[in-house]
Amino acid sequence: MALVRAAGRPAPLAPVSFAIGIAAVMIRRVPRTSGVRVRMGGSYDVVGIGCCAFDIVVEVNHIPGPDEKALVPRLRMQGGGLVATALVAAARLGGKCAYVGALGDDYFSECCIDEFEKEGIETGFIRRVAGAAVLTAIIVVQPATGQRMILCAGEGRAAVTAEDVPEEVVRTARVLHTDTFEPDAAVRAARIARSAGVPVTVDLESGGPAADRLLGVSDYVIVPLSFAEQRYGSPGMAEAAGELFREIAPHGGKAAVITDGTNGSWAVWEGGSLRQPAYGVEVVDTTGCGDVYHGAFALGVAQGWDIERILPFASATAALKCREFGGRAGIPTNAEVEEFLRSAQPVS
Repeated sequence: MALVRAAGRPAPLAPVSFAIGIAAVMIRRVPRTSGVRVRMGGSYDVVGIGCCAFDIVVEVNHIPGPDEKALVPRLRMQGGGLVATALVAAARLGGKCAYVGALGDDYFSECCIDEFEKEGIETGFIRRVAGAAVLTAIIVVQPATGQRMILCAGEGRAAVTAEDVPEEVVRTARVLHTDTFEPDAAVRAARIARSAGVPVTVDLESGGPAADRLLGVSDYVIVPLSFAEQRYGSPGMAEAAGELFREIAPHGGKAAVITDGTNGSWAVWEGGSLRQPAYGVEVVDTTGCGDVYHGAFALGVAQGWDIERILPFASATAALKCREFGGRAGIPTNAEVEEFLRSAQPVS
């Protein structure tokens, strides 16, 4: 049985030099509308402000050498990005979700919006920028080692500003979910959310000034163990979660969560702590596992669940994602997660 790396970041692959020819990169399509699109009414379970990307995921059997060509077993093109994929997970689990951001008028931006709409995610708060593009990533996956390499192209991408944040949408949400990709917009949205009593979940992939700003305005902070090791020098998840909670609690933080792939996750909150083991599944691809975990976690907060219910739900959702190739294809429905949890076996 292969084991899921539910929320971890695998070590980078060795350097590789190869070319991937994709004709669609050259395609441009006129957007169906300019500005923002027609908006659905009512409040949302999860409103997301952060990274939206377009992923080109390539599976390789081995890493080609210099000037070497290689046929790849599989290639998938799909939407990606931390917050965007988290929203897809929350929506597929049954949540009503909206994405706030800025995208270009290129083909890949249009594909991202098409995927949002297919999943029932509100796109009316996306500002379209003429001549701009969306962040694009080439993700090289080597199943034999479980490693990935991610190459990102951000030149000419549309950027979200603090002025893009729709205050009333944030104030009436059940949860705001952010990351460090657009810190000015994320921090403003988080402050609006907190002033209205809306919980803020944040995915801090790495440290830096943006992470420092968001730590002080977030309620549920989820980070990989590597983040905590770098910030606190903590030797393990329990210690790291405790250090993180002690940092955020004075600013109103409700819970700190450390994730570490097959080692599971650890949460600390006022008066409690919990270790959640990872679940064993047959792994096809771990791309997007962390983002899916965060989406399920945010939806659990929106439902008013306690941490003891949220952690296994998020871990199971991330594990099931690994059934299929690509960052979103394997994201389960709520019914699939509930069925899986009835018989799921923890890794350790």
